[in-house]
Amino acid sequence: MDHLPSDPNHLSPQDAFYPGSPPRKQREAALAGANDPDNYTDKETFLEHLQLNPRLQLYDFWPLVADSTVIVQHTCSVIIFVCCFVGIYQERISPLSVVSWGSLSTVLGWVLWDWWVGKEEAEAAMIEVAAEAGDDESSSSSTTSSAHSGQPPLHAQANGTQGLGLTLSTSNLAPRHSHTGSAASNQSSHSTTSPISGHPGGSIDLANGSASPSRGSRRKPLSARNLQRLQTAKSAILIFCAVLGLSPILKSLTKSTTSDSIWAMSCWLMCINVFFFDYGGGVGVKFPASLSTNAALMASTVLASRLPSTTHVFSLTLFSIEVFGLFPTFRRHLRHSSWRGHLALTLFLVMGAGGGVGVTISGGGWKGALIGVFMGGLLTAITMGGCSWWLIGLQKYKNEIHGPWDPARPVIRRHWD
Repeated sequence: MDHLPSDPNHLSPQDAFYPGSPPRKQREAALAGANDPDNYTDKETFLEHLQLNPRLQLYDFWPLVADSTVIVQHTCSVIIFVCCFVGIYQERISPLSVVSWGSLSTVLGWVLWDWWVGKEEAEAAMIEVAAEAGDDESSSSSTTSSAHSGQPPLHAQANGTQGLGLTLSTSNLAPRHSHTGSAASNQSSHSTTSPISGHPGGSIDLANGSASPSRGSRRKPLSARNLQRLQTAKSAILIFCAVLGLSPILKSLTKSTTSDSIWAMSCWLMCINVFFFDYGGGVGVKFPASLSTNAALMASTVLASRLPSTTHVFSLTLFSIEVFGLFPTFRRHLRHSSWRGHLALTLFLVMGAGGGVGVTISGGGWKGALIGVFMGGLLTAITMGGCSWWLIGLQKYKNEIHGPWDPARPVIRRHWD
């Protein structure tokens, strides 16, 4: 038999077919583009799975304005702190009055926060009690069904007992005396004798085989809420004493540095605080915006070092801890608990920041404060509305294309989430 000439571009006859080969139509479809280049794309089916902006979230105007109140609150807090520093530095206001009002507001805010936390815990406890009541109903129904079927209850099976679960007083189990004894001796021995040592006047549970302790034998421990309040008071006292002890050191911290460098450094640190603040943080955030908080506290420290006395340094440093460390936590809880309170606080901060800027620029007086409040409110409203419309208008330029050729995106889960 003559052999065909070997050609590397053709298959041999014995390799042209095997029993598991696909049908003829599939082979024709697979070999249809065999001569096409590697970068060939089919114009008919290439754009079938094309997706344009699949995860686009359209913004609404008023919800966007409502979300911007968080930025307004923090910005106004920074402006109020700067105005207070300028007033203390120019000796227009007393540093003790600033720290006193700040501490009073902090205490009132902590009381309100404690009430919110207690209310949430009470609601959680009610939900848990309701869930346990549902479980008890289901267990009682199962016990009833087991009683009808002639089986012992579940708790009796778990404890390995078949008793009735009765509780008898141990004082009735005293040893009997002879009939010739006096009634007084019987009464005295009955009152002083107990079959179980360490439990005079106690009781025995026949089902569980345990004795209940007498009342007043143990001191009632503090609740979790009282322990948290005690820890909060200890932390407040510790911070107060630490700031009071470090005030002489902080006063001479930047003695060899020029004031221009201090103003520039403080300005940049305040900008870092505003831009890196955690505006989307919720109530359960443990360490929110550490970079922002540290930048603000560092700025307040270098600003306090330019003040004339230790009292001024102590007052401004403690006020900065209240504004940048504690006040953001209160604002998050207020937004979570009461939206009307959140709006009221936003309006109050806008008025305070505008009035403070007006008094600082004009040099004092109610006229400057009123003009500052009006201009601050107007500028805030225009900024919130304008930025919201601007962000909504930018959405039409978003053009994100997704298709089957895109690589898979891994979902990275952090261990602390």
